[in-house]
Amino acid sequence: MIKFFRRIRQNLLSEGKTGKYLKYAIGEIVLVVIGILIALQINNWNEIRKTRVLELSILEEIQQALVQDTLVINANIEYLIDKNSKSQELISHIENKKPYKKRLDTLMMDLYYHRGYKTFNISAFDLLKENGFGIIKNDTLRKQITKHYNSDLSDIIGVFDRLEQINLIQGSNVYQNFKVAYGLIQTYDYQELLDNPKIFAPFYHFDTMNKAYYAGLTRFKSKIIVVLNSINTELEKRRKST
Repeated sequence: MIKFFRRIRQNLLSEGKTGKYLKYAIGEIVLVVIGILIALQINNWNEIRKTRVLELSILEEIQQALVQDTLVINANIEYLIDKNSKSQELISHIENKKPYKKRLDTLMMDLYYHRGYKTFNISAFDLLKENGFGIIKNDTLRKQITKHYNSDLSDIIGVFDRLEQINLIQGSNVYQNFKVAYGLIQTYDYQELLDNPKIFAPFYHFDTMNKAYYAGLTRFKSKIIVVLNSINTELEKRRKST
């Protein structure tokens, strides 16, 4: 193609057709410029397409992460509900000064035992940070996602950290007045436990902490649902447009 255009220019020059040569040269320059612009536009379209594909991929990963977080929270909430039921059984038994029974050893361990409630999946959000928050086209959705991970998640983890620190302090009190072994907590003197409220006090604390964890997880779950619904709506809209 280049040789073809060069031959035309040479013929025009050899024939002395300078005016036509200049017009042809200008036309050739215009064609080259148009070709470059088209190439740039195509490249730009490709880059936009790649960015949108990456955006959807990240949104889908965040969607899956939030679904996973919701399932984990649901399991923890169910565990806390069961723990609360056992807590009420234990406290009612002690407050009513009922006779000792072996089940109390298990109930006290169930109430004392603490499991972590901070298992949240942030890998998808880390991927978003690596690629830049601006990759999410929907401004409102982008703000929702960043607020969820940078603010809401940070807040709930901070609350749980403080609760765990308090739990450690109260936990040490248990070891002073009870035998802790083999998944059981046994009192050295059951009658003294009934007569001295201070001995049983840590279990009132664990009951309060249990309710605090339940409230925190329930509130956080409701916030996850809001963000998840927004992501689902955005993905559905984008898929329909492609």
